[in-house]
Amino acid sequence: MITFETSVTLLPISSLCSDLAFVHAAIQPNIARTPGFDGQFALQTPEDSATGISLAGLPGLMLWLNVEYPTFYQQHPGKNSLASYLTTFLKQYKPQYLSATEVGILKLLVPTASRSATRLVLKFLSTDLIEESTNSTYGQILTNLTDIATFAGGILVPKEFIYPTVPLSNGSVSGYGYYSGNPTTLVQDAHNANLEVFVYGFANDIYPSSYNNSFDPVLESLNYVGDSFTVDGIVSDFPSTVAEAIFCYPDGYDNPSTIRAAPTPVRNPLIIAQNGASGDYPGSTLSAYVAAVKGGSDYIECSVQITKDGVPICRDGANLVNTTNVALNPDLFETKFTTYQEMGSGVFSFDLTLEEIRTLRAIIYSPFGVVNVSRDPSLDGKEGILTLDEFLSFAKNNSGVGVYVNVQNAYFVRTVKSLDMVSAVVTSLTTANLTNVGDKVYLASEDSSALAAFQSLIPSVQRVYVTPDTGDVTITTAVLQEIKKYADIVTLDRAFVDPFDSQTSFLLEKTSVVSAAKSLNMTVFYHFLANEFSGLAFDYRADPILKISYLISEYNLDGFITDHPATLYNFLYNNYCWNLLGGQKTVNYAANLSPLFPVSPVPGAPAVAPSPALSVAEPPVSYLVPAGSPLPNSSIAPAPSSNPSSATKLPLNLLTSIVLIFILTLLLN
Repeated sequence: MITFETSVTLLPISSLCSDLAFVHAAIQPNIARTPGFDGQFALQTPEDSATGISLAGLPGLMLWLNVEYPTFYQQHPGKNSLASYLTTFLKQYKPQYLSATEVGILKLLVPTASRSATRLVLKFLSTDLIEESTNSTYGQILTNLTDIATFAGGILVPKEFIYPTVPLSNGSVSGYGYYSGNPTTLVQDAHNANLEVFVYGFANDIYPSSYNNSFDPVLESLNYVGDSFTVDGIVSDFPSTVAEAIFCYPDGYDNPSTIRAAPTPVRNPLIIAQNGASGDYPGSTLSAYVAAVKGGSDYIECSVQITKDGVPICRDGANLVNTTNVALNPDLFETKFTTYQEMGSGVFSFDLTLEEIRTLRAIIYSPFGVVNVSRDPSLDGKEGILTLDEFLSFAKNNSGVGVYVNVQNAYFVRTVKSLDMVSAVVTSLTTANLTNVGDKVYLASEDSSALAAFQSLIPSVQRVYVTPDTGDVTITTAVLQEIKKYADIVTLDRAFVDPFDSQTSFLLEKTSVVSAAKSLNMTVFYHFLANEFSGLAFDYRADPILKISYLISEYNLDGFITDHPATLYNFLYNNYCWNLLGGQKTVNYAANLSPLFPVSPVPGAPAVAPSPALSVAEPPVSYLVPAGSPLPNSSIAPAPSSNPSSATKLPLNLLTSIVLIFILTLLLN
């Protein structure tokens, strides 16, 4: 069921509706949304909405009339009383639903509503607020569902009535997020009283939001549609997202599809978890990697940094201020805080020994924290820093998952700090016996000199060139040909695939970098996906699923580096609306109401501003394997399973991982 909701506001006698429409136009009150349409649309009356729905002729589209604060309008009547206006409206337009925040007005409308086949719904506000017509709190009214059923056919409640808000550990609900508790039995109780249950308060771009949902609005909607209970309707600012949840995920998340099966094997893009499930856990920790494996990742990433004594570690960036609690360690912070022209200010891994780094604990990093969207802090300070060797050991104990080893800042630390990251990484991979043909290993770097050294030292390992995360350079076919000298795989930052205007936040004209790379037979990975609405162009309607759908269908990408691997896995393997699943459709909806809303740059969207070409080559630098290091093993290992989701079907390996977590926790503490 799809309903179009319109709310009633009565004007004083001295105002005419035509005057108001002439003087005032609608604006967007939410600052997280585009102001680009402000002032372009006149205010609408309920009659306008009813007529528009009738003329649209869309199957299943219904009208829902919502009435707020009836007592106020009864006390300050306009040309007609509220009761008189609503009675006339119900007789003439016969809306399918009418909701109101007060009992009294609903009781007055029962006779008329029964004749017009309009379903009356009591809308609840906060439990501690007084309902004017009964002088009781909404919480008190909610305790007598049987009485509500005598004058209404349903209730409309805030989503917190079903999943209560749980404060953070400090007892507060922060401006960034909160947790949701176990569901109440309200839906079941209301259904037992023959009441429909509708829920409101849904928006893709609302904050604070529940950390339980990983900033995934589809997952949030699915919480209200399941085996234990199902609400009768969801009121949302983004109805297409709710439609996705209902129509595209009838089996929910985390349940492999059984109704539809691809007639032939389908090669979906690879899921590469950026430092693990770093959207929900502190990146590059055991918790993040375990969650990434459980969430269906094909590969897990270690962003490699190096310590002062030459030990490779896994951290998202060399600056430890962003991803550890070093700021709470006055001895290290005050003595090691420094500035490098190329790196900025902070405390850097290459200035600390491994022993010093072992005293630190990981914290979650949010690339969107500066715009009031912060990730779950509950595990901050709980886990230590992993070395590359420990990361590789974890991955080998989960044989279905591959590793994406992203060697960062190799050229800088070699030329400025005289530290050899290439040698350290080669030693770790060789010791782990992960340098053979067929091993599920990607060796990535933004430094062509490092990739050239890897090509010489461990030629069987697949190499990936990582483009910078900036749009101030251009990647031409000539640049791609230069990259291909070092790697057949390129990881493109989103600035080179689906860039958006920094002023309007709408997509720019479609780029040709992916097609140019494909023409050179290069494999293309996308960096990066995240669920937070603040990282999405307005074209995606604050819905990460729409972005995934657009990128796959428009660019045919080979893999995605993502902070939220479970969201991508569920799109690829559990989404009935995704054509690559194959088989016959089991979801019935009109073609013009497909919940996967089409996305494309608006006609006439500006192109990316011209910039100088990306410089790939680097001055010569020497990377040497230290004496005494084990030599690369040239034996060929058995090929891994070709099933991209095999990482989620290895409970014995996950059990081994849990044992490994326990052992490493003892070592790290």
